[in-house]
Amino acid sequence: MNIIGIGHAGCQVAKAFKNYDQYKIFCIDTENKGYPGFLRIKEENSHEDYEKNYKKLNLNKCTGETTVILSGTGKVSGSALRVLEQLKGSLLNVIYIKSDETKKSGESTTRERVVLGVLQQYARSNMLERLYIISNKNVESIVGDVTIKNYWNEINNVISSTYHMINVFGKTEPLLVNKVAVNQTAKIATFSVVNFVTGKERLFYDLEHARVKNYFYGINNKDLEDSKTLSKIRDFVKVKNQDKVDAGFMIYSTDYEDNYVYSLHYASYIQEQNIE
Repeated sequence: MNIIGIGHAGCQVAKAFKNYDQYKIFCIDTENKGYPGFLRIKEENSHEDYEKNYKKLNLNKCTGETTVILSGTGKVSGSALRVLEQLKGSLLNVIYIKSDETKKSGESTTRERVVLGVLQQYARSNMLERLYIISNKNVESIVGDVTIKNYWNEINNVISSTYHMINVFGKTEPLLVNKVAVNQTAKIATFSVVNFVTGKERLFYDLEHARVKNYFYGINNKDLEDSKTLSKIRDFVKVKNQDKVDAGFMIYSTDYEDNYVYSLHYASYIQEQNIE
């Protein structure tokens, strides 16, 4: 799979995928900050100029399934739609990173609203396989206590490791599966992690009007041999089945000491469309 970061935030997350051998990484920005697969884009004065003056980048090596990562707050995100046009014909996913609202200027807020809105329309028009929305604020609450020095590394590593594990599970045969099929219109999604012991779930973004929730259980050998484990999983997922929400699960064997639970939540509803 290809990982393409656009702008500072997107490139920093893309860089975190260096921890895994399964990805080819490309980073698009005006300055190379030690990025793998760096592709320079000319610095422009405005968000609009990045789109208007865009010149095709050398993405010839970027073939097949591709995930583009970006935030809409930076001016460079103006090039995002042109990059996606270059990748037309590939299986395209986008991870959109929402920054902390308290730190954004009026212009940044406007840019983010525009970029997120357009990407959601792209997803609903089947120009994207999936649009994943992630809030840095939500991820920060998942990370917990972290030093200022390691703040962004921790945030980016949680995002990259979660996406990686879901990709791994998606390409692995589960021991047991009760997965819910996702409607073709449910193109907008987010991730969550669940504490296997307590059942506490933490979302990467507060997705509105989710229609499907699928849980990926990575279970160690000890708990796979425990007769109570399956009942525990079924009871948890049963609670998640609510009015107009279908929940399912997949169980995988792992060699990890701890059990890991990830999920994907899917929606058809356009997010944040009424924000002023």
